[in-house]
Amino acid sequence: MNFKKSIFIAGLLFASSTTVVFAQSSNVKKAKTNIVKFEELKGAGTAALGKASLTAAQEAIDAAVLHDKTKNDPEAWTYYALVYSNIAFLDNSDDAAAKADEGIKKATELDTDKKHAENITVAGQTLGQYKFNKGVAAWDKQDYKNAYTDFNGALTYLPGDTTLTFYSGLAAVQNKDYDNAIEKYKTLIPKKEFSNHKTIMLDLPKLYMSKGDTTAALAAAAEAAVAYPNDNDVAVQNIEFNLITGNEAKILKDIDAQIAKDPTNKNLHYYSGLAYGTSGDSEKALAAYQKALEIDPNYIEANINAAVVIMNSGRDEILALNEDKKITTTEYNKKVAEVKTKIARALPYLTKTIQLEPENKDALRSLKSYYDFMDDQAKSAEIQAKLDAIK
Repeated sequence: MNFKKSIFIAGLLFASSTTVVFAQSSNVKKAKTNIVKFEELKGAGTAALGKASLTAAQEAIDAAVLHDKTKNDPEAWTYYALVYSNIAFLDNSDDAAAKADEGIKKATELDTDKKHAENITVAGQTLGQYKFNKGVAAWDKQDYKNAYTDFNGALTYLPGDTTLTFYSGLAAVQNKDYDNAIEKYKTLIPKKEFSNHKTIMLDLPKLYMSKGDTTAALAAAAEAAVAYPNDNDVAVQNIEFNLITGNEAKILKDIDAQIAKDPTNKNLHYYSGLAYGTSGDSEKALAAYQKALEIDPNYIEANINAAVVIMNSGRDEILALNEDKKITTTEYNKKVAEVKTKIARALPYLTKTIQLEPENKDALRSLKSYYDFMDDQAKSAEIQAKLDAIK
């Protein structure tokens, strides 16, 4: 993923202080004058040209925060934070970032009447941008653990920023840190205006499933389906998760509703077959698989499952016959012949699958079972040889 190199535009406000000019230290004034010059060049896209002014501001403010007259001055600490946040940003300096953080905390503590709150916020934004850039650099190196740490650190100074929150979540996902990924994504669920909102709602159930929390996964998938009722990706995911977790009967209505909206979607008919098959309705299951195959005759999974439904139905009939103690041998043989005729319908589906995937073990095993039932020992041995040859 290519991250944006900037996530905000910040500028100093330089609000006029009500403190009388003569009460200000010369070093604070010098720092202020030089940071203004630097910000003018930075705003024009030539921050490097203002490095001399930034250095002059640094020298002055370092002296100011140590001087008895200004060491507890909120304005001095505000410019300290501004100076060092810009140094951190320009020089990619962890040391400057730590000093900027110190300045922000100290200025916030001393600025009881909030006269410098806006410029303290600007310092935080600059420091947040520095952290963000570090996160991007870590991401580019596939160092997702540190990418998360830096993106999350940027949120300290840019709380609620949706882009940063999303990137933090992405980095956590890449690091398989599912708890933190879920935490970040959950905070974005109420923000439907966010450009990646649907992606978040699609990914959140998968994250829960990765943790083995099927209850939360189903709830998140259902929530996404409510948020995006007309979206096929969301609807299909909700269906898939319910099928995975054994809620076939519950989800059938949703599958039918989605098929009505998208009747040529082969996967939906396949899901319908799975749901009906698991629910015990083999006739509707077979009809659903056949519908999927009308759309795509080469749909391997639908071919295999259609064959399996047919063969399982035949097996059930044979088991029932074997349990019937009153049936005559003649009647039994007649019924078995009828069942074999029904099971013969499975052969084209299995043959098609093996044409498409000659080494599909599931299809080959099913085909061997078919020949075993049909008492075709030669064909059964031939298929067994193919299975044995597959590594």
